[in-house]
Amino acid sequence: MYRSMGEKARILVLNVHKKDAESMNDFADQNARLLIENFGGGAVFHFSDSVASRGIRSTEEEILRLVRDDGIDMVFFAPNGDSYELGIEFFRDLKEQTGARLVLWALDDEMIFDVLSKYYAQVFDAAVTTDYYACFAYRKLGLPAIYYFSSYLKKDFHQVEIKKDIGVSFIGDCSKGGRAGYIECLRKNGIGVATFGDGSENGFVKKEDIPAIFSRSKINLNFTKVDSAGPHAWFLGENALTNIVRQNKGRPMEIALTGSFCLSEYSPSLGETFVTGKEIDTFHDEDSLLEKVRYYLENDSERAGIAEAALKKAERFEADAYFPILVEEISRLLDGSVYPQRSRAIHKDPAFKRNHVIRLTILMFFQLSKLKLAPTIESFVNTFQYGPGIFLSAFPKGITIAFSKAFRKKRVKNAKDKAQSPLHSIDNAALPGRGRCGLRHNP
Repeated sequence: MYRSMGEKARILVLNVHKKDAESMNDFADQNARLLIENFGGGAVFHFSDSVASRGIRSTEEEILRLVRDDGIDMVFFAPNGDSYELGIEFFRDLKEQTGARLVLWALDDEMIFDVLSKYYAQVFDAAVTTDYYACFAYRKLGLPAIYYFSSYLKKDFHQVEIKKDIGVSFIGDCSKGGRAGYIECLRKNGIGVATFGDGSENGFVKKEDIPAIFSRSKINLNFTKVDSAGPHAWFLGENALTNIVRQNKGRPMEIALTGSFCLSEYSPSLGETFVTGKEIDTFHDEDSLLEKVRYYLENDSERAGIAEAALKKAERFEADAYFPILVEEISRLLDGSVYPQRSRAIHKDPAFKRNHVIRLTILMFFQLSKLKLAPTIESFVNTFQYGPGIFLSAFPKGITIAFSKAFRKKRVKNAKDKAQSPLHSIDNAALPGRGRCGLRHNP
């Protein structure tokens, strides 16, 4: 049974996919490693990879076995917005059968709270969220919650002594959330913007090269609009209000750790971490972006002072320093919880059910493409769990998304195969870039 979190606890972290740390953001597994190190040990399990390969039931049985056999005290569930594979009922039963405490590790709640997190919250014991306002929403649901602004390691993001020969730069996917429009606005007004990332004129950027780009740049841009129209955000189809949401990103913390200046698109909760005007500055629209870029390009000392103050703030959140504090806070939250016992009943509305069936349909076609016949049949059978009405409204959409994803994946692969120089030297980076950029490090 569960023992007090005041003692060392063994944990299991359920992450989505295993990623190639050389070409993809390994932030999820980095968080998992830091949690495991600061608790009493444990393991990471990539549940979505497992479901795709062995099926839902076998994956849930394996997780149950790991919790029992390894003496797991706490299970952290770190979903993406489309992570409907593991049923809410599974987590409820896992807790009842093993006594393990469940922590929802939700790092995109500005986007996924209303479509996924709040439903799984019904059976969890605590939540850690990067959305300041979601903390209060969880508490309304009877779940204690902690606000966590993403932490990074100094070995990954550090100061680089280098000439600031780039005026304005952006690293990331310029096709998201109106970013291209902002960048084009600056360029039309005579301000060069160097964009870096997969598909940009400067090519894919390795994580170890990013601190040098930040350090070379007088102004590092950050954008906060949720990408609700992107191909990977199909789960927001019935949540149109997400289009006006502004999301905290980890980028300002990365930039601050390198002692560099960040000019960010406004986000209402950004001020809960950084002091606007003293540790970071923000813009609301194209006019304010242009005005502030011009101002900070002309005022080196003020810009440097803000960057220095941001560095001091970021050092408090540096992962090696902050995770022991975060782990203590999680332990206190679980030990001191005074929230009432909740019902075993699980509530789902039609939008959640449709998203669940859409995800199962996409999963089914992926499993079929890999000739995983038994998992394919299991996924197909599960698409009927909410009855014919939900099935008929969701299954065709799932088919459309599955084929669209397959076509997009093939198109991206062909484009990469045709590229003669997928990675340009940072030393030769063209400053007034013209292309669209995407960065697999932190999209």
